[in-house]
Amino acid sequence: MSEFIHLTSKNHSLIIKSGRTPEVLHWGAKIASIDEDLLLSTERPISQARLDVDVPLSLCPELGSGHFNAPGIEGHRDGFDWAPVFNTVRAEAQDQQVTFVLEDTVSKLELTVEIKLDYESDVVQKRVTVTNKGDSKYYLNKLSSTLPLPNHANELMTFHGRWCHEFQTQRQRFEHGGFMQENRRGRTSHENFPGMFAGTQGFSEQNGLVWGFHLGWSGNHQMRADVRSDGRRFVQAGELLLAGESILEPEATYQTPWLYGCYSNSGLNGIAQRFQQFVRDNIIQFPTDKPRPVHLNTWEGIYFDHKPEYIMQMATEAGAMGVERFIIDDGWFIGRDGERTALGDWYLDEVKYPNGLEPVIEHVNQQGMEFGLWVEPEMVSQDSNLYRNHP
Repeated sequence: MSEFIHLTSKNHSLIIKSGRTPEVLHWGAKIASIDEDLLLSTERPISQARLDVDVPLSLCPELGSGHFNAPGIEGHRDGFDWAPVFNTVRAEAQDQQVTFVLEDTVSKLELTVEIKLDYESDVVQKRVTVTNKGDSKYYLNKLSSTLPLPNHANELMTFHGRWCHEFQTQRQRFEHGGFMQENRRGRTSHENFPGMFAGTQGFSEQNGLVWGFHLGWSGNHQMRADVRSDGRRFVQAGELLLAGESILEPEATYQTPWLYGCYSNSGLNGIAQRFQQFVRDNIIQFPTDKPRPVHLNTWEGIYFDHKPEYIMQMATEAGAMGVERFIIDDGWFIGRDGERTALGDWYLDEVKYPNGLEPVIEHVNQQGMEFGLWVEPEMVSQDSNLYRNHP
């Protein structure tokens, strides 16, 4: 009898069957206890005109075992070992997390699959690590995280866009074939946001069963959602590796980014609440435990036309409205009179501010507000002293 691993959080359950290769049986509403005899009903029959054995939709699907959609790992060793088949050698479960170690003695690869279920937010984290146990190089072309979806998740929601036209929503039926999105810009972009939703037909902000996914990666990525010919569904995401980008020497490893996922039975709002709670509890650390202040930014009020007297008048009005942080935006530094110049020259423009920033800062503080100053350190103008001195 295979071992069943049951991870629980405040509202959800994740049940994994640890056989030859681990397979998720349930990801959704919380289950108080499981009866292993009852789980025998999850065994699938062998379909006519298909393979003679059932092929599990594992946490790293394998071409070598008969998964013909999108293998979780692709690569080769000088043209060999391109279809590994892994066997679980051990599983270590504790609290809300489990780690599986698998190996293929033919291709000489070791696979480590980590899954965590955050108790408070119900968010699932998953990543995969491959280690080259052979004595020659392994050319890794792909390693992605795979998570399953139920058959009633039959609608996809994805995003596209551009500057000033971000996060445009696209919905499509998800009943056959699949969807794939690739980002090759080298960084996260408006065109290809590394996330998607899948759910019951017509899911909305407040209604429907929804599964949300976000790849924690800011570089090239591939995200896909597929429906197998037998109706089983899955989402797969990982770094998009370019040709020759990941060549593993003996004993070298490659680790995927974290794939974050969560389930909601109350539409998109339930996903948003869980993801936001997870981010605030586990990823973003604010310096003080207080609500983020309401702030006013001067950009649309003055653009590059900086006059200290007028800015202090703005601060007076902002303080009266209850603003808690006042920020001077673009245009305060030398030579910055338009959008094509001076980025990189972060020195105060003493023509615009003959008395320095101190009088403005003091006035802002007297209105009961914090003072902030805008900088954009990731950009440099060609028309700047910095670029001229360090081309």
